[in-house]
Amino acid sequence: MEIYTFDKSLQERLVELTEILSSRGEVVPASQIQAEWSYHIELVIEPVGWQALWKIPRLVCEDFQIHYPTIVVVEIEQVDFSDLSALVKITAVQDEIHLPEKYDVPLIELYPTHKQENIALDMVGTASCIDQLRFFYNYVWMSWDIDDDDNTDWVSVHLETRIRLFFDMKRGIVRRETSDVIRGLVREGREIQQKIARLEDTISEEEEAHTDIVDGGTACQLMKLHFRLQQIKREMEVLENPAMREILTKEQTSSLSDDKIKRRENKERSMEGHFIWLGGTLEEMKEAINKAQTSLPTELFFKISGSLLETLHTCDIGDIIIVGEGTHQIKGAGNLEEDGTIRGINNLEQTVLTMKDTETAPSLLDFSGNGVLLENITVDVGDLRAAVIVRGGTTKIVNCKICALNQTMVKLGIVVLPNAKLIVENTLFDSLGTGLVVYNNGEVSMNNCSFKNCAEGIQLHDNAKLTAKDCFLGHFKEYAIRLETQKHLSGSESKCGSLELLANVPEISLHDCKFEGNGKGDVTLKPGSTFVISKQDKPTNMET
Repeated sequence: MEIYTFDKSLQERLVELTEILSSRGEVVPASQIQAEWSYHIELVIEPVGWQALWKIPRLVCEDFQIHYPTIVVVEIEQVDFSDLSALVKITAVQDEIHLPEKYDVPLIELYPTHKQENIALDMVGTASCIDQLRFFYNYVWMSWDIDDDDNTDWVSVHLETRIRLFFDMKRGIVRRETSDVIRGLVREGREIQQKIARLEDTISEEEEAHTDIVDGGTACQLMKLHFRLQQIKREMEVLENPAMREILTKEQTSSLSDDKIKRRENKERSMEGHFIWLGGTLEEMKEAINKAQTSLPTELFFKISGSLLETLHTCDIGDIIIVGEGTHQIKGAGNLEEDGTIRGINNLEQTVLTMKDTETAPSLLDFSGNGVLLENITVDVGDLRAAVIVRGGTTKIVNCKICALNQTMVKLGIVVLPNAKLIVENTLFDSLGTGLVVYNNGEVSMNNCSFKNCAEGIQLHDNAKLTAKDCFLGHFKEYAIRLETQKHLSGSESKCGSLELLANVPEISLHDCKFEGNGKGDVTLKPGSTFVISKQDKPTNMET
């Protein structure tokens, strides 16, 4: 289904948003921004009777226990101008999912379609207005802005600066590393704001229930989240300023150059080993070191640390980290993202990597080098979206467990991005929404891997390569293999069935793999970027 799209320049965005937010010539503080939008959309947006696609956000997918992303067709029954939302009736779905008949949806999640039953509606104006609103709340407005001083004119302070920041990042003027930091802070701020809203609702419910004491853990968590949000705000105030960004960029470039010089000078130094030990008796420590010694070069220069988090950010590219038993909280792979080894030496079930505090990155581990090895480790997704992202190069994962201790449909095990390669052996994918996702031109080689308690096994996209040998793909809630494709479907209908559906897909090669007891079938082929929608005769029965 075709939707309206808009590609506008910096100047166009700036002029449009300035007119919408400050056309009356008054000071517009942060607390007044939503009201200004309300005045505008009430004049422009059609109030009822138009069709749109609703791209359901991740947290809502998690509540509904459906895959993310999911897109459905809706009919707008009423627009709430003051709340910037709409009451929608779900009329068609992509898949066999169960959703309520009607739902309140933020306008920025709606994408009006070209085809409308009522041709008298001004859909170009409606779609353009929603696009303006979406651009503003996705890229200009920050989750901490609502706490700004009411004596400050938000528009003159932030609007142009933030629009320019967006376009500088889009054009590559801002360094990739700095852009990654900015995106990470914005994403973390939004997710923290959502968590704050949910916790405040919990506290309100406790007060309404006349509970004498509000849960101390909830109150403490709320305080930490507010504190972190203020930290993010201060960091972003620096990064929004073009002059400060230029100084930071020069400093980072100079620092990187110094690092390269030092590495060139120390090129003769062999790689280092790091042993992460959380504590125990001397005998236990001796036993652990003896285990580590069997798989390490004898000439390796070795250090002992009590923190994997610190070691990952102080070690050098290519180093080896040996991890003892225990739960190790980390924030990414640090300097081993490009090259290096993280290896557990004890029972992998007892050697767990998980997120640190309220970290809200897309994944726990993010690899992009050609010499990355993860071995004998349990990786817990926690509250993140994915356990591991393979962004580039070649990553090898051996004898590991990739799991989500708090299972939901939106949790992903390993995500392989375009042109990246993954080799995975003797690994268990446990309690995940989707165990493995491989995007266009990504490549995966699997050997002796299995899946347990997962909703779905492997999701592939056109031109993604998969070679699997001696793997068990069974007892999924849905499908063992889902191929999102435009190449291998002649029409817009999905196909479900056995492995025969993959017979004409040369990129997928399966050897001695076992399929058993899968809820909806072993294989499904679904249209890729096009939207396959099935009509809903009964809103409460969402079957196709």
